[in-house]
Amino acid sequence: MVVYSSGTSDDKLKLIFNMYDYDENGSLHVDEIKQMITSMLQMVSASIKPEELSRLILSLLDQAGLGEKEELTFEEFQIVMSAYRKDIEQAQLEVQGGERLSKPRQKRSNVFTAIRPQARGREIKRNIENHRLEIFWAVIFLLIILVLFFERFITYSRYKDHTGYPQLLGYSLSLTRGSAAVLMFTFPLFLLLMCKNTLTHLRGTFLKRYIPLDANRNAHIYLGCVTLLFILIHCIGHGYNFYMITTLSPDHLSCLMPRTWLDGTGQATVLGLLFGTITGISGILLVLALLVMYICATEYARRYLHRWFWNTHQLYPLVLGLMVLHGAGRLLQAPTFHYYLMGPAILFTLDKLISVSRKKREIPLIEANILPSEVTNLVFKRPVDFHYLAGQYVNIALVNSGTGRDEYHPFTLTSAPHEDYLSVHIRTCKGWTKVLRDLVMRNEKNPERNPNLFVDGPFGEAHQDYSNYEVVILVGGGIGVTPFASILKDLIHKATTMQSSLTKVKKVYFLWSTRTQKQFEWLLDIIGKCEQEDTRDILDTHIFITRFYEKSDLRTTMLYICERQFQA
Repeated sequence: MVVYSSGTSDDKLKLIFNMYDYDENGSLHVDEIKQMITSMLQMVSASIKPEELSRLILSLLDQAGLGEKEELTFEEFQIVMSAYRKDIEQAQLEVQGGERLSKPRQKRSNVFTAIRPQARGREIKRNIENHRLEIFWAVIFLLIILVLFFERFITYSRYKDHTGYPQLLGYSLSLTRGSAAVLMFTFPLFLLLMCKNTLTHLRGTFLKRYIPLDANRNAHIYLGCVTLLFILIHCIGHGYNFYMITTLSPDHLSCLMPRTWLDGTGQATVLGLLFGTITGISGILLVLALLVMYICATEYARRYLHRWFWNTHQLYPLVLGLMVLHGAGRLLQAPTFHYYLMGPAILFTLDKLISVSRKKREIPLIEANILPSEVTNLVFKRPVDFHYLAGQYVNIALVNSGTGRDEYHPFTLTSAPHEDYLSVHIRTCKGWTKVLRDLVMRNEKNPERNPNLFVDGPFGEAHQDYSNYEVVILVGGGIGVTPFASILKDLIHKATTMQSSLTKVKKVYFLWSTRTQKQFEWLLDIIGKCEQEDTRDILDTHIFITRFYEKSDLRTTMLYICERQFQA
């Protein structure tokens, strides 16, 4: 550790030499040198092909004037590495949780502290500019629910004196009626946000300029949070209402709520209100169903218990049906929820019928490949009537695989619209993707045993209209770059064929940030092919590898030596 941290270049070279001199004969064989370079590159998650490694060693030996020697003494090893003596001299070894021994920690400048408020202000301004449409519609939505809430709240607080409600129940009834009005408005909106086919069609119209159609997932979460807030207000308000009702005399109660359940004494009880009326029973079932749905919609459940998340979210027809029954008791007023529900329910049903008609088709899996960095590639047959745009995604389920016939997962298509097949690249995490990878690995020698697929889609994304712009900047990170594989192939195809009139694009800047070299190996062939076919110099590619130690770290030094040698 001391040699790595503060030793001279000769000390570090001697230590490396001794580490890879396995037979301890005082010389490094070419095979040992290969092992040294390979292992040092692997420490930074990089790799090199065998033929490139042989060419690199020959280049280093020729540069040092040693020809094609099979073994090197330490002195000859020093000569080979002499061109990089300065890099090795500065190289140190960083350890997690510790500082470099030879480099004192620099004191942080106060300049950064002084500019933080300004930087934060610029960031807020930039976020407002980037999300102005979402903010506008969020404010409109907030105003609508406030109007609905306070209209009912004021009505039951001031204009229902003749009914006796304000005098006997106070503001708790006003809270429950106001929150009920908001819930009758928000629940049908969930159906509109789930009309994927309709949203995909609208993305191709002028409405996308005025409605943030690509923010439907965020809108779903925002709507869920608002709905949860008013559910809590509604339940707390009714808790107080039940208490007050049980204190009313039978005469008052029969006058106010003639449909309320009464026991033999004519006195209302909490159990009677909950389990003796349609409103009470449906309310209890609603709370239980929504509680399960909200718990299974948490980040942890979506990531690690996806099947629970999926199955519980299929309870939405039950929830909507209970909402209708909840008002059918007519305890306070005639039911009105079905008026809010009717339009969205019809549109959602038509949209769902489109998806159901597609889900019944089994599509053969042509090819399945296990790629580096835990990526699985699926290539499957393209139906004749399947039309899509570059950057769109599909929902996929496996047939007879044990993962569940109706467990669909969204994946972006990495094939291009002009290709006669469909393909996706899937990063393995846990759950369904792990089952898929294990299944493909088991059937690697018998690919005909791979299951067929149910495919629902395509569905739209924000970048499906990239061809309408002259300059396109594609920024991706990790496996999130998959939409750009389809876009790059589609763009180059249009630009180099007779379809160039179909796109306005003149320049594309592709920037990809990935942790290690292995994470982009699967895309290199696609990028390379696109660059070869790019006769008009449209594509400008930049790949950034982030999980590297600093250039002055000893483990990265060999990588920079290799890079410089190949550039020479």
